[in-house]
Amino acid sequence: MDYQTQRNLFKAEERRSETIIWATNIFCLADGIVQTTTVLNRFEKSNVVSNKSHTLAYSIIGLQELNLCYKYDPIYWDTANLIVDSGAVNEDANDATNYGKMAVAIAMVQKENVRVELPLINTAEFGFKPDVENHRIIFGLKGINGIGTDIVQAIIKNRSFISIEDFARKIIDTKIVPTSKMVQLIKAGCFTELHSKDRRATMDWYLRTYVFKPSEKITMQQFKKLEELNIIPDSLDLPMRMVNFKKYVLDDEGLYKKYVEPGKKIPKCGYHDRFYILDQNSQPFFKKYLSENSVVDVHGEYYIISEKKFVKEINEKTQPLKQWFEESDTLQLYNEALYSQVWKRYADGSLPHWSMEALSYYDEEHELENVDESMYGIVNFFELPEEPETYDYYTRYIKGEPKAIPKYTIVRIAGTVIRTDNFHCTITLLTKYGAVNVKMNKGRYAFYNRQIATKLDPTSDKKTVLEKSWLSRGSLLLIAGIRRDDNFLPMVYKDTIYNHTVNKILEVHEDGSLLLQQERVEV
Repeated sequence: MDYQTQRNLFKAEERRSETIIWATNIFCLADGIVQTTTVLNRFEKSNVVSNKSHTLAYSIIGLQELNLCYKYDPIYWDTANLIVDSGAVNEDANDATNYGKMAVAIAMVQKENVRVELPLINTAEFGFKPDVENHRIIFGLKGINGIGTDIVQAIIKNRSFISIEDFARKIIDTKIVPTSKMVQLIKAGCFTELHSKDRRATMDWYLRTYVFKPSEKITMQQFKKLEELNIIPDSLDLPMRMVNFKKYVLDDEGLYKKYVEPGKKIPKCGYHDRFYILDQNSQPFFKKYLSENSVVDVHGEYYIISEKKFVKEINEKTQPLKQWFEESDTLQLYNEALYSQVWKRYADGSLPHWSMEALSYYDEEHELENVDESMYGIVNFFELPEEPETYDYYTRYIKGEPKAIPKYTIVRIAGTVIRTDNFHCTITLLTKYGAVNVKMNKGRYAFYNRQIATKLDPTSDKKTVLEKSWLSRGSLLLIAGIRRDDNFLPMVYKDTIYNHTVNKILEVHEDGSLLLQQERVEV
């Protein structure tokens, strides 16, 4: 049972209407001997009755925890929870990591001012490790997102590493760690002592050394990619249009006939030239920018042109583009644009985002640390009263009788989704002030949790994902609602200034403003 569940249990029992006190003898281990202890359990009477055997079991657990905290620093207990959640109890068991539970546990120890340090590649152990003297916990390699038991064991077996190149020779070159896993190790800060304190520098070294393959020259075969990268200067707009015009005109649909010149030997292809007919789209462009040297006939109002003569003139028109291809600066510009795509694929996002993605916590500041909270009505959940403030009432008829229903002051919280519970329709939102339990109704939870996909190709049964769940781990959300006890309940009224209970945060601008998505993708 985790801390939050225990707290909810005890608070629920404290709120019962009548106090019943009873005693029983139980045994607990303390100072190496068995002692008889009298335990007084107090709870209030309600419709839900806790039997004595149930209460006794939890009392024993409570005493065991109390004994551990009395004899040992609580940091050991915190570390033990993290070891279990990260699946690192048994190195040979290959247990799965519960990233959601681990993230919540880390958030709680951080709130108690316990530092959780990065898993350095030469010193981090398989699981989490307590450091009582420095009041900190060392993150375990097994807890890194996507890093399995085999990889962790291989790293420990091959260390120590004297440099990043030494690590590469032992681990990367031997194919022990593929690209996706190496990216996670870098994002987790494993090389901040071995290579650079700046994780971005280590990522740059790895991607340029092992992932990105620069082009050695540029030809017309790369034209489509150059156009996609949008790096061709505006001064070459017409040559670019000529390239695309050539492709359009010489499409098979425009083939008029294959021409064989009388008296000449027929080549293997079966013709000497091919004639193409222009259409209503190509004819105006041809008349405006090309000569009629390639025109061999007219069919109705459209030209019929010789492929050979047409291609020759087009090649002359596109010569400035080819000359630009040959410039050394162009090759450098092209390669940097290609590298930017590689970086975006593997290393997009801020350093705090990397930490959450790889470690399930923020080792430094929160992604939303610099948001202008006053602009969006964002508050500190833990400073709110446990019961919402009433600012007005409205009348609702229940069984024909009017009843005054309170209207509560609506506030907003913002944070990162670190855990979801489909059964209870709850998410844990890590705000910059701590982890908050957000309780949704079933309909709202299902709406924001579903993945939206549809068939884009009518000839295929395969669906294309248009939008992933808003409640997936790592999503940044802005939620409007009220606090009730230890939960935040999303809600708004018709006259609330906020139109939606949940907004997805897409970007945080330098001035503290947010780029928000209010509606889900429509199919």
